Amino acid sequence: MATLLPYVGAAQGTLLLRYEAAPGTVVRTAFQTDAVVWAFDGHRFESADVGTMRATTLEGPDGKIVVHLAYDSVRTRTRGSDGRWREFRVAGMDSVWTQVGLDTRMRVLSVIRGGRLSGVTGLQRILMGIPSLELPDEALYEGDSWSSATVVSVVPGLRNESVEPTLSGTVQVVLDSIVVRSRDTLGFVTVNGRFPAVTFVDVVGPGRVIAAGDLTGSMIWSTAWNRFVSGTSRTRVSVIRDGNAPGGGGKELRLEVTTRHQVKP
Repeated sequence: MATLLPYVGAAQGTLLLRYEAAPGTVVRTAFQTDAVVWAFDGHRFESADVGTMRATTLEGPDGKIVVHLAYDSVRTRTRGSDGRWREFRVAGMDSVWTQVGLDTRMRVLSVIRGGRLSGVTGLQRILMGIPSLELPDEALYEGDSWSSATVVSVVPGLRNESVEPTLSGTVQVVLDSIVVRSRDTLGFVTVNGRFPAVTFVDVVGPGRVIAAGDLTGSMIWSTAWNRFVSGTSRTRVSVIRDGNAPGGGGKELRLEVTTRHQVKP
């Protein structure tokens, strides 16, 4: 693969993070997304999406990087009230794809989508590691940090036919350490962010709810692959029902979604 070349840009203890891939490059990423919901009535529900995503770099206009994303495989697991896990293959995944236009700082310039799989892990999220994460404009030393642009995350479990609620906030990213190797330098980063409270109407029945949350994560950047090659991110959301909503107020719904990804050699 053309991207697997010796790297010389991490000299003098600094690391420059730039997303680069030659046209025709194909990278496969294994992922698993676990979701836990504590419903308003106190019941707990669990599900997981497990599979592989394929990212193919296309020839983009004006030097833009265009990446075509598609699923190789997806299986969903659910845990019923009896405590048993059940697994099934997701039908229709072959028709689902996304094309993302990026620059070398992973700033999203365009998005085109085909097909739709409700409730299945987003292709763009797997590619980015953290949704809407932007790379810094300068090389970093160990311990340096940067604030990404506004990060937007769909609130899991609150979709309906007409509304896809989202939360937005700014994340702080820290380059914890740099490990220099002869053919591949690694950068270990941690991510922390908060989503301020937002009010939604008629997304979980009639009435208003107020949602807020946070996002944490850790990822590894590879200079041989010019991308994050592994990582874990966790989004936690608390949803409080408005006091005037049917069923009473003050009741809380909690969601926790954890996504893990690993580039396959």
